[in-house]
Amino acid sequence: MECTLIFHFCDLLFKEKILIIELFHMNKIYYIGHSSEGFNDGGHSRNKAFREYFVQKKAEIVPVYSANYFVRFGFLLAVLKSMLFSKNNTFFIHQGTLLVLFPLPFLHYHLIRSAVFWLLQHTSNSNEVTIEVNDLPYEQAKDLELFTPKITKVFQDKLYALKNTKYIFASHEMGKYVSDTFKLDYEVIINGSNELANYFGSEKLQPCFSSTETKFIYVGGLNKGRQIEALLTHFNNRSEILILMGEWGEWLADYELSKNIFYIGKFKEDYAHYLTSKCDIGLIPYNSSRFYYNICYPTKASFYITAGIPFLSTPLVELKNIFEKTGLVYFVPFEDWGTFITNFNTSRLPAIKEKIAVEKHNFYWEKLLRKTVL
Repeated sequence: MECTLIFHFCDLLFKEKILIIELFHMNKIYYIGHSSEGFNDGGHSRNKAFREYFVQKKAEIVPVYSANYFVRFGFLLAVLKSMLFSKNNTFFIHQGTLLVLFPLPFLHYHLIRSAVFWLLQHTSNSNEVTIEVNDLPYEQAKDLELFTPKITKVFQDKLYALKNTKYIFASHEMGKYVSDTFKLDYEVIINGSNELANYFGSEKLQPCFSSTETKFIYVGGLNKGRQIEALLTHFNNRSEILILMGEWGEWLADYELSKNIFYIGKFKEDYAHYLTSKCDIGLIPYNSSRFYYNICYPTKASFYITAGIPFLSTPLVELKNIFEKTGLVYFVPFEDWGTFITNFNTSRLPAIKEKIAVEKHNFYWEKLLRKTVL
């Protein structure tokens, strides 16, 4: 009897010792990201979704941005300390957040640039590091015909050349493009969206949403270079309604819009999502001859689908890879959009929307983020 008790006691001690050792060596997750409130571009929406995911995983959320430069410098010191002295932990960092921590003007200096990438490589050698890549700023700026400093390309090339580092890309074509050059380890999590918020009956809608005509909607950045002016020409003086919603559309206030075209400004993401659900067809008019548009996955694609509506898109490679065989999307060359709009059979919409109601959960952030290895 005494021997049995002694063995039982020793067994308990051994199990407690193992538990203490396991707790002591428990892996810690650091999430290093930034986001802002309100209706923002797809990158900010993506950052916000990842942040909420890591909050649920009880990760240590490391702040990096403040309008107060002294506070921001304090955040930088805290990040540097974590990256220098951490071992056997997990780091998740957004590519864009690295540029908040280490702005491009500073990376022009060779000494600073070398120190930054030494630090990143040191962190990857001592921990499990994943870098999330939503955009390729250099390639995107070239396609939008925007000025981009050469240091942007230098930054990207050095970032993707890191050893012992994992990457998450926002599209399959983007991951393939970078991997073909740098042979890196990566996975893909496309841009998702949230479930539709319940605003039904709570607010009075703008008159354009009550029209019985087919309502087309473009949601997103309205800055020039995204074919917005060309889009307007396809809808000028038609019976069909065109609604434009998003940031950087102030120039439209001075533009002579025909009576069927409405610029309604920007809204918080959940309310913009609700307004989108009151329309019939979303629009993605990106120039299919541009390289970057073919390798990116626009956030608005999931935004439209989770709002319960199909979308009309130019034939972009990444979107066709995902949607071409689903029957949820219309792919039409941009020069033929006028003909498509004229001949569109609205009687097909109820059946398409029923199909979307079944499939849209596949584009919720909650489901997409389950695929991550973290």
